[in-house]
Amino acid sequence: MLFAVCDDEKAMQNDLSVLLREYGTKKGVDILVDKFESGHSLLRSSRKYDVVFMDFQMDGLDGIETARKIREANDDCTIIFVSAYPEAALDSFEVKTFRFLKKPVDKKKLFLALDDYMKSIDYDNLLVIKSKNETWKIKISDIVYAEARGKHTIVRTVKGYIEVLVHLKIIESKLPAKKFVRCQRSYVVGFEHISNHTGSEIIFDNGERAQLGRAYAKTFKEAFGNYIMRYNSRTL
Repeated sequence: MLFAVCDDEKAMQNDLSVLLREYGTKKGVDILVDKFESGHSLLRSSRKYDVVFMDFQMDGLDGIETARKIREANDDCTIIFVSAYPEAALDSFEVKTFRFLKKPVDKKKLFLALDDYMKSIDYDNLLVIKSKNETWKIKISDIVYAEARGKHTIVRTVKGYIEVLVHLKIIESKLPAKKFVRCQRSYVVGFEHISNHTGSEIIFDNGERAQLGRAYAKTFKEAFGNYIMRYNSRTL
């Protein structure tokens, strides 16, 4: 997961980064932290952050204006304000802040806020992939299929493609077996996005197709049939 700390005090940047990494270690979550000294420097970053810890008062561009610009580019970003001025809390909610923490940050309150964040995104329903220096967080329900390309894997989602330097076997092990299965040697498909299939081909709801390998056909049909039965029992 990718976090940013935006604060014009380096001591605050460092202290908060240490606590965030401690939380990640405690919870078994990969948390990468980028540090910024101003709103301008944060906005120049091309990275899409899961959580931004935002100082309220900064020279140049203050926290509220920075948050507004973040919202324009990434409305899914979770923003947590950190300030020595509790009276600023009300203003921070203009930009849909998730929490407001008072400086100096209390470790217990920070960890409780992070626990609430994890619950809010339903972390168990995410595929988290660490590849080189990046961590990808993908909603499992958004995954159409995963395709092996040598040592790389292409993860096709409803929003586009993500290519990661991770073997398909590793990604397959992280996906729920009730919702995903191999249909051939190099493909793992998601049941939620299959609109139809024949004896040799799978048709996805986005119009794409994948070949159904002969050696995988029986396992695929049984698993997909079980999924359909479970789905129908929930909707009757």
